[in-house]
Amino acid sequence: MTVIEEVRREREDLARVLKKHSGIRRIVEDLYPDSAHFIYELLQNAEDTGATEACFALSKKSLVFEHNGRPFDRADILAITDIGEGTKANDDDKIGRFGVGFKAVFAYSETPLIWSPTFSFKISDLVLPSSLDPWPNLGISTRFEFPFNNSKKLPDTAFAEIKAGLKELAETTLLFLSHLESISWRIDQGASGEVLRLQHSANHFEVLKQNGGETTTSSHFLKFDQPVEGLEKQRVAVAFALDFLPNIQKFDPKKPLAKQLKIIPATSGRVAVFFPAEKETSGLRFHLHAPFVPELSRASIKETPANQPLFAQLATLMAAALHQIRDLGLLTGEFLAVLPNPQDPVPARYERIRAAIVEEMNTQPLTPTHVRSHAPAKHLLQAKVSLKDLLSEEDIEFLVDYDEEPPHWAIAAAQKSSNADRFLSGLAITEWDINAFVELVTEKTSEGSRYISSGDVPASVEIVK
Repeated sequence: MTVIEEVRREREDLARVLKKHSGIRRIVEDLYPDSAHFIYELLQNAEDTGATEACFALSKKSLVFEHNGRPFDRADILAITDIGEGTKANDDDKIGRFGVGFKAVFAYSETPLIWSPTFSFKISDLVLPSSLDPWPNLGISTRFEFPFNNSKKLPDTAFAEIKAGLKELAETTLLFLSHLESISWRIDQGASGEVLRLQHSANHFEVLKQNGGETTTSSHFLKFDQPVEGLEKQRVAVAFALDFLPNIQKFDPKKPLAKQLKIIPATSGRVAVFFPAEKETSGLRFHLHAPFVPELSRASIKETPANQPLFAQLATLMAAALHQIRDLGLLTGEFLAVLPNPQDPVPARYERIRAAIVEEMNTQPLTPTHVRSHAPAKHLLQAKVSLKDLLSEEDIEFLVDYDEEPPHWAIAAAQKSSNADRFLSGLAITEWDINAFVELVTEKTSEGSRYISSGDVPASVEIVK
């Protein structure tokens, strides 16, 4: 008896139950937030097998998917013909399981076909495998084919939904993966496209989208990650969108990053469990990834204590990333607009990330100063530019009592009530107005007349007297 025959025999009882209780099939068909979300399930499988390349070929009659990852083994066959179970539950370097996720393809196809260098088989009735002849000249690839033969969805509808899904692959689709570097597609022997991930340095990544061989978008990201505590093969990550500085058209790896690119707010910060969780909202202007326990649909993050350590670790990672961003020359006044300010509607479970940022900026030399350096926000003073121009940092050292390090002028936001200005207002920066300054000068100069000679008073303060 072959492996396929053995698995089929094991699945016959399950198939009978599924036929009797048709609601189970309806659940798995209607599970996902958008019609063609199973595209991500197929990419997940490719990533888990170590594939570096994956491709889709869409026609009016079917969808074909191929990847160059590890071939099927017996455990994979058991997983793909089951519901809610899989081979990866105990593998901490895997994203997920075949289980329920793969069953979303049955909304389009009654009979998925699979050819791998090791096994070739068709699945019917959701869980019953039967042998197929090998695919000629398959090489090392694994090939899936999904005929559009579900009577509840017309082939034209299936074609249109999958076409839209392929064309709308998010730019962050490849950003948080370890293996997949290329996803390509061809539509009905006509239009074609590809998403590519390029790594320029330890933290700098570029994602290219191409159509018909021509690059249509090029997105640069600064990504920081670290192993999950207690799950070393998994990683948490934060990623920031980058944009070119004026008059820079193309990245040059020979030049410093800060001379070419700046960090910009993400239009909408995405949360990913490897792939984007479409309905999850962080309220942040940068992207997050962790191996969260998602809701069954993978559209959002489940509210469960199991996810709390991951939120905590993301907060720690974000605080550490600020130091690296500063060292790269990218922690500028403009960058502050990327960080969450007190008026941003950040959901409670992401609030610890905002709190970690504020604490780090308050206590570590990270907040930009008026003279283009960095200092802890708690040692900074904020005032109008005219006052900053009048008093040097030597002057304010004389005027202000301090126990730790001397005070500095904080940078001012380029625009009032901007996101950068709101962020600065949430830090422990001491605000100075003219009245407070005059009172302090009066007090200090009065003390000076009793305890110091005029030669000890900074020149600019003497002018104020």
